[in-house]
Amino acid sequence: MNIITQDISFSDTSLTLTNQRVLFWEKHHTLILSDLHLGKAAHFRKNGIALPTQVTLQDLQRLEQLIHYFPVKQVIIVGDLIHAGANTEVDLLRQFIAKFPHIKFILIKGNHDRFADERWKKLGIQEIYQNWRLDNICFTHQASSAANIHTVSGHIHPGVSVRMPTKRTMTFPCFVVSAQQIILPAFSLFTGFDIKSTTINAIRYAFHENDIFCIR
Repeated sequence: MNIITQDISFSDTSLTLTNQRVLFWEKHHTLILSDLHLGKAAHFRKNGIALPTQVTLQDLQRLEQLIHYFPVKQVIIVGDLIHAGANTEVDLLRQFIAKFPHIKFILIKGNHDRFADERWKKLGIQEIYQNWRLDNICFTHQASSAANIHTVSGHIHPGVSVRMPTKRTMTFPCFVVSAQQIILPAFSLFTGFDIKSTTINAIRYAFHENDIFCIR
C-alpha cells in the first residue's frame, strides 16, 4: 500500500489528508475515517448477490496498515461503520479491534449504525456519540450547515470526475474541504461516488494510489 499525504490547515490546526481515505490529526494522534460499511458484502450475499468476504478483509487490512503507519492513540469512525444488522462479518470487527488494546475506538453514529450502545461496546467500541467535539471540531455523520461550527463528516461518499488528456473521464474519491467543513471519502472500497452534491467555495482533494491533487 502506497501512502501519500497532504497537510492542510483547518480550524486553526494542522490535519493530514491521505490517498488511503483517512485523515490524521497529529496533535491528538487520531486517525479519522468514515463509511466502512462493514458487513455490506454479507448483506448482499444474504440477498442473493454473490460477493466474497475478501471485500471486508481487504478494508480491514488497509486500516490495520494505516494504524501501524501513523502514531495512533485513537480512531474516530464518523458513521456507517456497520452496513446492516448482525451478520457473519460483524465479528471480524470485534477481532480487529482486539488487536489494538491500547487504542481507543470512537463511533459517531451514522444512519446505518443501528446497534444499541451496549452491543457496540461488546464489539470493542469504547465511546459512542451522535455528535462529538474535540477542540473546535465537531464530528458528525451528516454535514452540518450551522454557522461558526467546524465539522468533519462523511455519509455522501464524495467523488469528482476529471476529464483526461485522452478525452476520457475518470472518477476519483475525494475529500471536500471548505472553510468550516470537511467531508470525508468513504473508507470502504466497495462504495460508489457522489459527484453531484456540491459545497460552495470548497476545494476537492482527489486522489489515487500514487497522488493527491487539488481541484478548485
